[in-house]
Amino acid sequence: MKTRLLLSLCLVLTLSFQAHAQFKVQKGKTANTVAKAAESSDKKLLYSLCGEMSGAAIGKEQDWEQRFYIRIPAKQWKGCKITNVEIGLGFDVGKDSYVFISKDVEKEPVVKQYFQCDTIVPPPYEEDDEREIIGWKNVPLDEAYVIDSDDDLYIGWYTVQVDFWYGPCAIDWDDPASNGNLGSLRRVGKEKWTYVQLEHNPLIRVTVEGDNIPQNHLRTIYYSADELYYKPGETVYVETTIKNEGALPVTSFEVTYQMNQDAPVTKQITDVNLEPMEVYDYVVEAPVNDEGKGNLKVTLSNPNGKPDDFIESTTTLINSFGCLAKGLQKNVIVEEIVSTKEDKCPEATKIIMDAIDKCDRKENVIFIQNHAIAKDEYKIKGYSWFNEIFPISPFIPAVNIDHKSAIPGTLMPADENETTQATSEMFLVDENFGKYLETCLDEEDVYFSLDMDCEPIYDEVIGQNVLQIKIDAKPAIEGLFPDIYQSSMALLLIEDKVVGQQAGADGEYIHNGIPRAFINDENPDVAYLGDEIKIPRNGQLIEATYPIPDKTWNMDNLKLVCYIVDANMDVRNAVACPVKPIEQGVKKETVENDFAINCKDGTLHIDGNFDKARIFSISGQTLMETNDTNINVSRLEKGIYCILIQKDNRFVSKKFIIQ
Repeated sequence: MKTRLLLSLCLVLTLSFQAHAQFKVQKGKTANTVAKAAESSDKKLLYSLCGEMSGAAIGKEQDWEQRFYIRIPAKQWKGCKITNVEIGLGFDVGKDSYVFISKDVEKEPVVKQYFQCDTIVPPPYEEDDEREIIGWKNVPLDEAYVIDSDDDLYIGWYTVQVDFWYGPCAIDWDDPASNGNLGSLRRVGKEKWTYVQLEHNPLIRVTVEGDNIPQNHLRTIYYSADELYYKPGETVYVETTIKNEGALPVTSFEVTYQMNQDAPVTKQITDVNLEPMEVYDYVVEAPVNDEGKGNLKVTLSNPNGKPDDFIESTTTLINSFGCLAKGLQKNVIVEEIVSTKEDKCPEATKIIMDAIDKCDRKENVIFIQNHAIAKDEYKIKGYSWFNEIFPISPFIPAVNIDHKSAIPGTLMPADENETTQATSEMFLVDENFGKYLETCLDEEDVYFSLDMDCEPIYDEVIGQNVLQIKIDAKPAIEGLFPDIYQSSMALLLIEDKVVGQQAGADGEYIHNGIPRAFINDENPDVAYLGDEIKIPRNGQLIEATYPIPDKTWNMDNLKLVCYIVDANMDVRNAVACPVKPIEQGVKKETVENDFAINCKDGTLHIDGNFDKARIFSISGQTLMETNDTNINVSRLEKGIYCILIQKDNRFVSKKFIIQ
């Protein structure tokens, strides 16, 4: 039976969808013809947040509705009029497109100005030639819009993509301006929009006219710190982009910045000549000493030596960084890979277990004893990768720590008689493994934690026992969850105290951390890579349920392992938690009193109508299976045992004692 991760809150699915619903960038040639509205004057401002035309455009796919827009601080132009909107058109534009002005993008626009599209066609190009984008288009408003409130305005345009691949909206190559790189998209016929921060700025210019346009006004439209976390005493470098939003050129101004409660610092900038809407890049350098979330206040003042005409938007608070003397301790996954050809697997396992036991941070070590290669009965989907890399088991046993690259000094066989530097992420187990483990634990601080809870419950909707899973991903400092490039999350169920054969050895051994199932299934054959997820800056609480596929699993010995990996397959952090005891959550598939057991004089009697019963040791080993109501248990040693009684699709487990 194929099992699937069911989400009680659609957080993971939503995040995954957003990751796949991004706009695509296509490169082309810059248009030769550019239509422009009248230039700025003392009573007219051509407002934009974009740079120059780049010869590139964005879009999604054919038959996707798309909106591209900027958010403008309209309060500074209250009483003025918006008379014209210029938009940069990409490679193809659909009919029924329009420019809009809105106070809330979730609601109907206050202005909707359709523009003619049937005459807008892509410039001709040869099949092997680079396509040329269409260029700028003026869209005058039939009726000028008067800015009548303090509300910010969303101004942009709407279209439906007509080309299968080439997008409709021209962009620049500049860093995205604050509030200047906004977009949303949805399939034709759908109701819900997906909102996206674009990688670059859509080409949009807005003509504002009136008597009270600010003549001298500067505003920070973009900022970015070079790191997310700093240590006390380190210098924070923040790149800022300052825009002249006044009607007059600016030849000088001042920048004042203050880190936390430190004394403010003022710098005089005189080497500028900023025309209206031109920008100036400035790097703020400020040491940070206080632990916690940073607060860097940047204020612009005195353009041309005069007071700013709209002082309300001249100060920017930058708190997109933090300071910690030490990050959080990372949890490390130690995964033992075993083959059937090695006769020293038990010794290797002992080396690993002893190293973990002696480690002063063993609570930060998660052990997985992966027998996916060793024994078919342990093989699960998601580990086919190991078989591809090691089809003939070149060295055994091997250990994989956190999908990391090999530790320097580790050797692996090149052929029968020589060794070479290991280039894979696997390495042989030897007596130095304890040092390897300490190296991994010391390797790096992390700046987010994973907490997890897992308990069995009965899902009334699907009529089945499920695992209810809660994963809490938290940043070390509130609002500062690290960016993880192409991050994915994997969820693996493992079972302890599994009794069975050891590869290359006689007899039975107790195995811990045996993989039972990956319960993320975006790509089951490589499930160890996880499913794509994007965790926001504030962290994420993820709730999910997973149908229990095998009633014989010893729930008391199950653990759930969760880890997040990046594009390089580095495990950024991990967590493991035991599945809570069945008695706390799972609804029995039949009433407990339907069956009664009594163990006396070497015989276990089952009272009730059942199909099959299995007796397990307390460690989970199957000892016998029968459908008799009187079971001879006289050969079993004294101790505690468990019996699992099955009737149709219903199960009851009971413990009994042999005295």
